[in-house]
Amino acid sequence: MVCLLKSIDIWVQRILRYIAITMFSILALLLIANISLRLINDLIQFLSAHGWEGTANFIQSVITINSFYWFDEIIELSFAALVFYGAAGLWCAKLHFSVGDWITPRISNVRLQNLYKLLILLISAIFMAILFWYSLKLTLRTNQVTTAFQIKQWVLYSCVPISSLIMLIYSIVDVIVATKHLLQGGQTVQS
Repeated sequence: MVCLLKSIDIWVQRILRYIAITMFSILALLLIANISLRLINDLIQFLSAHGWEGTANFIQSVITINSFYWFDEIIELSFAALVFYGAAGLWCAKLHFSVGDWITPRISNVRLQNLYKLLILLISAIFMAILFWYSLKLTLRTNQVTTAFQIKQWVLYSCVPISSLIMLIYSIVDVIVATKHLLQGGQTVQS
């Protein structure tokens, strides 16, 4: 059973990492495309202003410059997914910032360290539960569609409840482990 859970953990972290990398790559490509098209547009305007209309028309016929009316939708989808799935990936790998990292070593009593760690983990789990609940309600209530691609808006919002549910599950596991450590009077819990 432990082996299965470790395998699931590895796959969850890997999927979250790949989603974040993909979304970051999409954002980078869109940025490069947007800058390139703006520079080409500026070149066409420069050539037209300086008597090179033929060259400007040729460039414009080869590279069709259309407005990115769909640009905002892809940015919104990619950025939201990058932020929330990236945060969930960091949460699962325990690479996120934690206040306990600098307070815990200042507590000399091991049981108080474990109690403090458990308190922080409980607060985190409660926050994740609240975030999950309200983001799920928002996602399920949304009936709108995006302007350009006619994508249901809940698709854009779905990264919030999914990532918060993942973080909540990991938080509950951390609370269980920390509670066992506290009850057993063991060494400090690593976060």
